[in-house]
Amino acid sequence: MIRTAVAALAAAFALAAPAFASETVHISTAGKSPAQVHAEIVKAASKVCYADTLHEPLFTYVYAACVSQSVSRAVAQLGDSKLSAYHRALATR
Repeated sequence: MIRTAVAALAAAFALAAPAFASETVHISTAGKSPAQVHAEIVKAASKVCYADTLHEPLFTYVYAACVSQSVSRAVAQLGDSKLSAYHRALATR
C-alpha cells in the first residue's frame, strides 16, 4: 500500500513537472523588505500553481510541491542574500 502511494506521488510529480515552469510572473522589488518580496513571490506562485495543477489527481500534493519549488526557484533567480536568508529561515520552521 505504501509503495503504491509513493509510486503514485512520484508519477504525479513527474506529470506535473512541466506545469511548474509554464508561466513567468514579474513582481516589483523596489523599496520592499525581504519579507514583503517573499510574500509576493508566494502569492504569485500560489496563483500560477493553482491554475496549473487544479485538475491533477493528487492536487493537494502537486500544488504544494509546485508552490515550494516555484518559490525556491524565484528566490534563487533573484540572487539577493537577504531574501535567500529569509527563505531559508522560513524553510527550517
